[in-house]
Formats: sequence, C-alpha cells, structure tokens
Amino acid sequence: MKRLSKFFALILVLAALLVPLAGCQNSDADAQVVNILSANYEDQIAIQLEYLRSLYPDAEINITYMSSGKLAAKLQAEGQDTDTDIALSLSSAHANTLKNEGLLRAYEPSSSYKSEYADPDNMVLPNGVWCGAILVNTQELERLGLPEPTSYEDLLDPVYKGHIVMTNPNSSATGYFFLLGLLNLYGEEAGWEYFDKLSENIMLFGESGSIPSTMVEKGEAVIGLGMDYDGMRLEEAGKPVKVIFAEEGAPYDYDTALLINRSEEPSEFVLEIMGVITSVEGNAIFNDYNIAVLEGGENRGNYPDNFKLLDMTGITDADLKQRLSAEWSARYE
Repeated sequence: MKRLSKFFALILVLAALLVPLAGCQNSDADAQVVNILSANYEDQIAIQLEYLRSLYPDAEINITYMSSGKLAAKLQAEGQDTDTDIALSLSSAHANTLKNEGLLRAYEPSSSYKSEYADPDNMVLPNGVWCGAILVNTQELERLGLPEPTSYEDLLDPVYKGHIVMTNPNSSATGYFFLLGLLNLYGEEAGWEYFDKLSENIMLFGESGSIPSTMVEKGEAVIGLGMDYDGMRLEEAGKPVKVIFAEEGAPYDYDTALLINRSEEPSEFVLEIMGVITSVEGNAIFNDYNIAVLEGGENRGNYPDNFKLLDMTGITDADLKQRLSAEWSARYE
C-alpha cells in the first residue's frame, strides 16, 4: 500500500512539473501566430502571404481582406478585445481615427521615413503614397467614338453619361480622397456643385477601391476614377487600359501599417513581422506602383514629367471626414 501511495505521489509530482512545461510550449506556439487584416487587394495579399511564409514556413500567418471602411469599423467595434495583431493598407484618415481612439500601439521601425510622412508617435506608419487617376478602356473609347478625357472638367461632358464608375467615399478610401481632393481644388460650395454634375454621368458608386479598375478592364465601364497602381498593373499586363493623371492634379493618400493595441502584449513574432513589413525590402513587396515614403526607397511606377498632386489638406481629419461623408450620403445615397 505504501508503495502504491509513493507511486501516486510520484505521478502527482511529475504532473505538477509537466504543467508549466506544457504552458511554455503553448506560449511558444502562440508566439508564431500573427493575424493581419488588410484593405489591399486579394491578389496582392496572396503575394504578401507567400513572401511572409517563405521567411517563416513553420509559422501560422493569416491575412484577411476587408475593405478599408469595414476594417476600421471592425477594429473600433472590437476595441482591445480584437484578435487582430496588425492592420495593413488603411488610409491615413482611418488610421488616425484609430490612433485617436487609443486602438494603436507605437512601433519604432529600423527604417527611416521621409520627414513629410513620419509620425512622431510611431503609430501611423506609412507604407507608400498612392494616387488617384482617370482609368480608361481604350478599346471602348474607340468603339463608342468618345474623346479621351484629360481633366476632371472633361468628365462633366454629357457624352460620358452612364460610362463612368467611381467608388463611394463612405465605404472606400479611394472614393474619399477623390472627394476631398476635388473639394479642396474647387472649394466646398463649387466642389459639391461639381459632384452634383458628375453624378449625372456616373453609372455606379462602387463599394471597393478595386471596382473602377475591374470594370474598366472588362469593358463594363469606359472610365473609372480609380487607383494609379491598379491601372499601371493592367497596362503592364497588356490590357486595354490607360492611366491618365488629370491636368488639375492627382488626389493622394498614404498606405499604412498599424500595430493594434490588443489587451495582451504583442508577441515577439508579431513585432518581427512588423519589422519585415516596414523594412525597405518588405515595403517593396507590400506596396507596388507608388511613391516611396522610406529613405532609400524608390518610386515604383511610370509617373509623367508633368505629374502633380492635389492639395489634400484635411486628409487625416476624422471630424472633417465624418462631416463630408454625411453630406455625401444626404446627396447621393
């Protein structure tokens, strides 16, 4: 009986010793998991996922697509209880809203940002500047006998009625920076008058920033107010798509990488992934066809010699975005 008692006592001692070890194993496993939400396009997410998995083949790396407006809303609703570690490709306006609500953590990258893009708090980390452009299907223009637009004013011509697609500023960062850029260009009163006229030619206000390029590529729309890099990719692939930067200038914003302020501290692995994304090498993978924000980075894309940018004052102002979004809804939804 004493031998059995000693045996069971030994079993209990061993079990007590093994429990902490099992906890350590789970902790190590958890440290090799990262959950990323991205507003980038799914084909780009596939490239990014392949790149990260080539660096960390044994890790669990999850990247899920969500449009920028829905992504920001999800993080706001979940707060610190979210299981999202990193958010990618949110606009600066959405990113600064999350920052102001205490939903981001500081992360100091090893790379240096150009001064005009640096966040002194190291919370809103830009990945690259992306611009808006007029995308046209050259075959459809020719088939319909339509002139090639070169300016925003051209788009008000009645010959384009039912041939233009734009994204909704309330669901897409692409739509919002067109809205803000043109309101800054014309002034608010004249700017809203411009959109009143433009809306008469619009066939669709889409939900996602990829809709203009997709519809223009397929010939479902002749003209799209979309992203420069979407059009550049299609041009490079030999599609009948042309990227036109309007004479008045291009709206722009910057893409971001954000470390989410979860209730628990980020693992070393999550921090390592942030380091990869914000490095010069990683930046080239996570953003294509845009203007570089890192010292030592290079612009990617064919930008014309006369290329110029619109005034984007207010792009990070969350209150302004809310007011303009409400006005847009009242007018066009």
